[in-house]
Amino acid sequence: MAADREFSNAAKEMAERIRRTVPADLVELFEKASGLTPADFRSCTRQHCGEVSAVDGSNAFILESGSMAVVAVRAAQSTFSGMERVRRSLTALHLALIGNEDENEDFVSLYLECFGQRPGIPLQNDDRNRTAGILRDTVEYWVMAEMAATLNSGALLLRDGPLRVSHASHDPILSRIEDMCVSREIMFAGVSKQTSATWGGGHPLLPSVAGLADAFKIRAPWWIRIDPAMLDRTQFSQWQHGEMYVASLHRGARSPLKIELRNDLPDQEAQQIMDRLAACSGDGRIPGYPYPLFDAHRTVVLTKEIVADARSNLLNLIASAGIRRHTYEILFGDYHDEFARY
Repeated sequence: MAADREFSNAAKEMAERIRRTVPADLVELFEKASGLTPADFRSCTRQHCGEVSAVDGSNAFILESGSMAVVAVRAAQSTFSGMERVRRSLTALHLALIGNEDENEDFVSLYLECFGQRPGIPLQNDDRNRTAGILRDTVEYWVMAEMAATLNSGALLLRDGPLRVSHASHDPILSRIEDMCVSREIMFAGVSKQTSATWGGGHPLLPSVAGLADAFKIRAPWWIRIDPAMLDRTQFSQWQHGEMYVASLHRGARSPLKIELRNDLPDQEAQQIMDRLAACSGDGRIPGYPYPLFDAHRTVVLTKEIVADARSNLLNLIASAGIRRHTYEILFGDYHDEFARY
């Protein structure tokens, strides 16, 4: 059929475009462009993990219509000592309305609840997914601040994500967390499973570094600092609180991780953090990923069952508030649910 041929041609073109970002000589090109040598890769020495606290957040849309959406957000922390969990907590499920107003009203109340002050910059409602993510980040930074204030000296605080904010109102909060960690001698790091970082006009960073490590016969666990000058661009550079590293924390790791540590960190301290990360990344289910972060994710994730239960409770309360079922269906009914039945 013509449609099949058209799709086949489109898919072939797309595959070729993707291939151009990871050409056969990707590693050779990266070695030449970066100037990296085997000496730039540092080996990790697994040591005692010590106290490691991981923070993660989650968000999900409970209801959506053309004019509004209700999002649920929460955050969790899992704290380990010697790979034994000693503390775990989960915030309440916060609900926020994302409407057609220019500014999000619930962001102000949530920020005030978390940090005892109003945000300096309002949050716009122009992009639902971005707004939901920033609401989630708010409770995540709240939990990070609590952990920075209560962990023991020498602990390692991990965030699932970069040491970079996506909204100006969070910039002073992350600075406060950073200052608290430094003053209380707490190490902290941002760990990301993926990154948009590219070099040379669109070549992805992680497979380039991993391929170069393989070419140099560098055995995991290893880490390397990334010079920002080699990258195409830096997202939200004005709100960047850390320097970028790439690390492969286990020989069985599926992929290296992007790790961010605070700016101007001495190599000796970076080495200590990488050693500790490697020491807690040996879980057989996900080798190469810090287990405390995995545990925090399992704690905080909003599953389909949790979302369905929250939606059911909200629906009951909407009915109690006097909104008729027919009005609710007009607002939030989804024809796709009906389509799926046939």
